[in-house]
Amino acid sequence: MAADWWQISGPHYREVADAVAELVAGDPAAADLARFAAEPGDRALESALAEALTALLRRSPADRPRLEKAIAAADEHVLVDYHHGVRADRSAAGVSLDEVAGWARPRVSLTIVIPFRDRVGGARARNLLACLAALRDQDEHGARVRVTVVESDSEPRWRDTVEPLADHYLFARHDGHFNKSWAVNAGVRNTPGDPELICVLDTDILADRRFLARNVDRMTAEPSLSAFLPYRRMYCLDPESSSDAIRRRLGHGDADVSLDAVRSLVLREPPGACLWVRAPVFHAIGGFDERYQGWGGEDDDVVARLARAGRLTRFDDPLLHLAHPRPEMTLDGKPFNAHIEPLSWTAGGGYGDLRGPRG
Repeated sequence: MAADWWQISGPHYREVADAVAELVAGDPAAADLARFAAEPGDRALESALAEALTALLRRSPADRPRLEKAIAAADEHVLVDYHHGVRADRSAAGVSLDEVAGWARPRVSLTIVIPFRDRVGGARARNLLACLAALRDQDEHGARVRVTVVESDSEPRWRDTVEPLADHYLFARHDGHFNKSWAVNAGVRNTPGDPELICVLDTDILADRRFLARNVDRMTAEPSLSAFLPYRRMYCLDPESSSDAIRRRLGHGDADVSLDAVRSLVLREPPGACLWVRAPVFHAIGGFDERYQGWGGEDDDVVARLARAGRLTRFDDPLLHLAHPRPEMTLDGKPFNAHIEPLSWTAGGGYGDLRGPRG
C-alpha cells in the first residue's frame, strides 16, 4: 500500500534507524533493537526498546542532539507514519464474509400512518403536532422511517401546518363522518416506497423517545410475530395533564413522561390507538374495514382479523393519550356501525382507493 509514499519516506527512516543503531552499538539495547526490527508489531518489544533508549540517552547525553537532529530532519519529509493503539488486539479472531453480511443487512423500512381530522377548535391539530414532534425526537432505532399524515375531510384545512412536519402529507377527500379505516388504508397504499413494517398511530398519542427503537426491535427480533399492540393500559390524560405532558416531553426535552406526573382515565386493553403490523399481513387481510364510519368498531375488527391471520400479541408499555373534544359516539341513538358483520372484510374488493371508501 502507498509504495510511492514509502519510496519518498524510506531514506529518511533509514537515516534515523542508522543513527539509533550507532547509538546502541555495544549496548544491551542493541538486542532489543534487533528483536523489534524482526517483530515491529510487538507492543512489548516496542516498550522495552523505548525504555532502553531512554536510559541510554540519560547515560550518554552528548548523543542526544545528533539523534534529535536526524529525527527533526526526517519529520519534514516522511509521508508514512505508524499508529499502535493501546487497546489494539493482534490476537483478534478473523471475520468471515457471512458474519459481515449479517451485520450489513439493510435497515428495516417502516411507514407510520396517522389518520387525522380537525374541524373545530384545533385541539386535535395540537395533538397531531405534538405526536409528530415526539416522533422526530427518537433514539437511534435502525429503521428507515416515513411518517404519513392522512387528512380526511371536505377540504385540506391543516395542510400548511402539517405538511412541513410530515414526510408525506396526503389529503383524502371525504365529506361524511370521519372514516379512520379508509384514511389508514389510503395512507398505506399511497405512501411512496414498499415498507416491511406498518405502524398505525392515532393523532393523540405522545410517544416517548424509545418508542421506535423498542418496537422496531420487537419486530426484528421475532420474525414469527405478525402484529402487536405495544400497550395494555392506555392512559387518557385530562386536559391539564395533557398540556403538562406535552410541555415536559417537547418543551423541556424529557425522554418520557412519568406516570406519577399525570392524571388520567385508564383503559385496559383497548384495541386501537397504536398498532404495529408486518406489511404483507396488512395487505393479506385488506387493511381496515372501510365500511366502518364515525366512531367505534374498526379497531376491534382489524385486531381480530390480524389475530386470525397470524401471531398477534400485546406488550406492556404505557400509552399516553392526549385530551381532545369527544366525537359523536352514536347515530340516532344507536352505535354507528352495528349493522356491519365483524370479520367479514377481505382484500378481494380493493382497499385504500383515494376515490373513496369501499362500501
